Amino acid sequence: MRALVAVLVAANLLVLAWSLDWLPGFAPAREREPERLQRQSHPEAVQLITPTAASAALQAAAAQRDQPPAVAAAAASVAATAATDPSITVCLEAGPFAAGEVAAAERGLRELNLPGLQWTQQRSERGGLYIVYQGRFADNAALNRQREALRKQNIVAEELRNSPDLQPGLSFGRYETRAAADAALAQLAAQNVKPARVVTINIPVVVTLLRVERADGPQAGRLTQLNLPPTGAGFRPCAAPAS
Repeated sequence: MRALVAVLVAANLLVLAWSLDWLPGFAPAREREPERLQRQSHPEAVQLITPTAASAALQAAAAQRDQPPAVAAAAASVAATAATDPSITVCLEAGPFAAGEVAAAERGLRELNLPGLQWTQQRSERGGLYIVYQGRFADNAALNRQREALRKQNIVAEELRNSPDLQPGLSFGRYETRAAADAALAQLAAQNVKPARVVTINIPVVVTLLRVERADGPQAGRLTQLNLPPTGAGFRPCAAPAS
C-alpha cells in the first residue's frame, strides 16, 4: 500500500512539474499572449467600430439577402461606412417606381419617422424610341434624289424599312429620349435640311427614383433594411450621386 501511495505522489509531482515548465524539453505548447500577437495576420486591417455601426452593417446585410450580390455588398458597405463616422453621409436611392407606385413608396418612407430624413424624386424616361425623319416621299425616285443631295452635304441618312406608314422615308438617327432627338433635329435644321421632324416609335414610360442624397449613419442603417411598398424595392447606393 505504501508503495502505491509513493507511486501516486511521484506521478502527481511529475504532472505538476510538467505543467509549470519545470522539465526542460518537455514543456507543453502554450497559448501565451506574446506568441498570439506574433502570429497575427495583417493586424492593421482590423478596425474597431461602435455597436451602432455593427448593428447597421448587420441589418443592411440581412435586408439585402434577396438582392444581387453586388447590390447587397454595396448597400452593406455604405451603411457601415456612414455609421462609423457621424460626419460621413452617403447617397441612396430606391426604385424605379411607376407613376402609380410613387405615393405608396413615399408613404413607406414617411412611416419610418426618421428625424431629418429628406428625399427627392428623380424622374426619367425608359423604353422610349424616337427617330429624326424626313418623308414621306412621292416615290423611291424622289427618295433617292434626296439621299444624293444629302450625300453631297456629308449627311448620313438611312432608308426606312419595315415601317409601312413612313415609307418611303429617311431616318437621320434613333434616340432613346425626346430631348436627344430634338437636339439632332435642331442640328439638321442648322444644316438647312428641311423639312424634317421627330417621330415617336415607342412611347416611353416615365419612372421615378426616390433619392436620399445625404443619409447619415442611422438613416443609412434603416434605409438599407427597408422594403418599400408596393414592389418591395430596397435602397442601394446612388448610380450617379448629385454633387
